[in-house]
Amino acid sequence: MRFVVRSRIPAEQCALWKGKHAEQGHYDIVVDGNAEVYGPDGKLLICVLRGAVSREVADECYPTYHWLKQFESDNRATYAGYKAGKMVLQDGTISKSGRALDENGNRVKVSSVIGGYFEPQGGRNPFCRPAHITRKYPEEWSKMLPLLRECAKHYRINAPLRYKKHKSCVDKTHPSWVIPGTPFSSVTINNTVAAAYHKDGGDLKSGMGCMYVFRRGEYDGFELVIPEYRIAVNMRDNDLLLFDPRVWHGNIKPYNTVGQEKEDWERISVVMYFREGLMGRKSPEEEHRIAKERGLLDLSD
Repeated sequence: MRFVVRSRIPAEQCALWKGKHAEQGHYDIVVDGNAEVYGPDGKLLICVLRGAVSREVADECYPTYHWLKQFESDNRATYAGYKAGKMVLQDGTISKSGRALDENGNRVKVSSVIGGYFEPQGGRNPFCRPAHITRKYPEEWSKMLPLLRECAKHYRINAPLRYKKHKSCVDKTHPSWVIPGTPFSSVTINNTVAAAYHKDGGDLKSGMGCMYVFRRGEYDGFELVIPEYRIAVNMRDNDLLLFDPRVWHGNIKPYNTVGQEKEDWERISVVMYFREGLMGRKSPEEEHRIAKERGLLDLSD
């Protein structure tokens, strides 16, 4: 299926929903199979590939992606719609740093972790670096790569124009900051986390993001809603989505669940992208040297 959508909801209205979850009243069309959807400008907005990835590859990689559920983050909890605030500590004082909190003011963490590489972000990280998972768990990281490479292949085949632009930017970057065999620098793995409305800041503007989904057990929900165009995508197990991450998007919360979350049922989304801040970066040694010359590192390091 191939069709063109027209803007119906002003971007300003979508921005008001930032941090809130998608609702069923926010869309008219559900994409539930192979489809190419183009925006009013004629550019590819989303491409849904049903059951695209090799089942052998998916089954081989699934245990490692499931294993990642143990890594929880309150930094990523705002992505799931929780509000940032300051906690009341046990001694009655207010915490100095902001944390994601639930409606009762309790700290919240979600199973969301980033792999791959980061650009310089100041403070203690004035140079490019690998993510915690990539650095601390190299064996597990290597087991994740076949899925990422398989998804990259489908990106190249099904969105060749966007892929070519994407790859031309990646090729300007030292390979130390690129996931081998892919045009991606980074991957975010969310285990049963319904995203609130957001745009993906920092992603390569000329490229696309890729999202793969593992689904296990019985539940409804998690449709990915793009409210500006009043469409939703129902991603099933082993589906791959190519999408423009610069539009507002978010998930319907899960419902009609059967059993225990993350044990009897789960939805793992694997989101692959290239961080624009890494474009043109040099080797790790060169990045370290530049940081020292700029006075961003102690010369004794």
